[in-house]
Amino acid sequence: MRLRLLGLSLCALGLLGLSVVPAAAADSSATADPVVTNYDSQVRVERDGLLRVAETWKLSNVNGTFTRFIVTRDHLPDDVDHVQQIGDLQVKAGGQDKKAELKTEGDVTSIAIPDVTSSTTELQVTYTVKGAVAETLDGTEVRFAPLTGINLPIQNANVVFSVPEVTHVACFAGPVDSNIPCTLAQIGETSGPTFQQADLPPGNTVLMAVGFPKGQIAANSIVEYRHTFKRAFSTDAAQLITALVVLLLGAAALFALYRLRGRDQVDPRRVVPASLFSLGTDARIDFTPPSDLRPGEVGTLIDERIDPVDVTATIIDLAVRGHISIVELEHSTEFARPDWELRRVANAPSEELQRYENVLIRAIFGDADSVLVSELGKQVRANLGEVQDALYDGVVKRGWFTERPDRTRSLWATIGIAVTVVGVVATVLLALLSTWGLLGIAITLVGVGLLVVGRYMPAKASAAGRVLGQVAAIRGELLEMDVSELPTDQHAELCSRALPYAVVLGGSERWIDALVATDATPDEEDSGFAWYHGPRGWHLQYLPDSLRNLTTNLTGALFAR
Repeated sequence: MRLRLLGLSLCALGLLGLSVVPAAAADSSATADPVVTNYDSQVRVERDGLLRVAETWKLSNVNGTFTRFIVTRDHLPDDVDHVQQIGDLQVKAGGQDKKAELKTEGDVTSIAIPDVTSSTTELQVTYTVKGAVAETLDGTEVRFAPLTGINLPIQNANVVFSVPEVTHVACFAGPVDSNIPCTLAQIGETSGPTFQQADLPPGNTVLMAVGFPKGQIAANSIVEYRHTFKRAFSTDAAQLITALVVLLLGAAALFALYRLRGRDQVDPRRVVPASLFSLGTDARIDFTPPSDLRPGEVGTLIDERIDPVDVTATIIDLAVRGHISIVELEHSTEFARPDWELRRVANAPSEELQRYENVLIRAIFGDADSVLVSELGKQVRANLGEVQDALYDGVVKRGWFTERPDRTRSLWATIGIAVTVVGVVATVLLALLSTWGLLGIAITLVGVGLLVVGRYMPAKASAAGRVLGQVAAIRGELLEMDVSELPTDQHAELCSRALPYAVVLGGSERWIDALVATDATPDEEDSGFAWYHGPRGWHLQYLPDSLRNLTTNLTGALFAR
């Protein structure tokens, strides 16, 4: 407090130095310095705590604007300020009213009286002070500092209080927060408390305290709180309990929301007997995925979103099924970037394609019959949204979801963002204007919780339960099946058909290795398979690297921005 008041006092003194013009400056022949020869004050303390102050200022050699200061803000611990308000100001000189400007800046209130001349030797100033009486352990107490930072020496200062019974008095004079006693501070036998200070230097302060027993003088402290970070986010009982209640209610609402809208209606751990392979006629093995599942649909069903791997697996699946052929181009140099040509197969099987598969083929080729992976670029990315729409619509049509997962996530993400923004704005406003910043943080956390929970809101319908169980069985088959048990004459065909599913569900490496194992002549050049052709000098043992590079380049072409 000392440093703050000192800074304000020095600021006030600087202003006063500009506004009070000594007579010596106006008349170079004058030698007397401006001075307050006498300051007399009568302070009457009303029962309601209001102070009525009547002052007489006797001046010598003072010209210009005479400004005096009163400390009207006392800084206490815990960001608390006691504020005093000055009112009913009247100033007279020689019995005539004079204009005066009352202004409060920071901790100090100033009274500026203009047009003071050396002929003005006496000023009468009256005003009221509200908020100077505070409660104490034994009653109440007035703390009043009418003389603060006057830029003139005061030869004599006399203050007399008109009060009922008092318990104690105190007076300190000197620098700000000084503990040096005044010249005189006493409780008179026939008058109220009397205070005197002789030879008060410029810029010094006189602070007086008068105590009263309980019930004599009412406390009228005006309490204001300093706006600090700690207070803006107060942890007082009301604020803390309210914020915790909002958090608990928000958490309960999020949990209930997830249970009602976001929880899958199926048990994903359930395993239903299923296989990608079945025994056909003539002891041959047929590739028969249950429920006519396609790799892209499997990936979307599992994680409720369309990932790059789902689209890449669909392209490989379309190639394996004979609708697209993939041709790896010859490398111009050992370090050249690999490229592939995707070709539309003219005599493709007559099977009915899913809508999303037709849309994907149109997005890849347009009106052409072939395209380079390196040139898929903007055309495919521009139509990728339509592919995703068709795939999402397909899983809803199958009854696996009651509504499109992407739209469900988008809806709850929008709500979560809105609540988070409201929480952030509320936090800023509440912190600036009140002590309820914690409430805004609680609202923000609820919004963040909505964003997190919203990612899990797409709920699988009960119809997806059996399919998920079949998918669990297929994953186990892909990861654990002894591939060598497949018929030798169908080995390459069946491994190729299983590969796109392994790309989505896991275990693709072992199925690619199984394809490599079909190479009966490892030292001779291989052309590849019906769906994948290598360049000149290519061997089947290169297939793992070729497919890995193909997957990386397809993902980049389809999803890179």
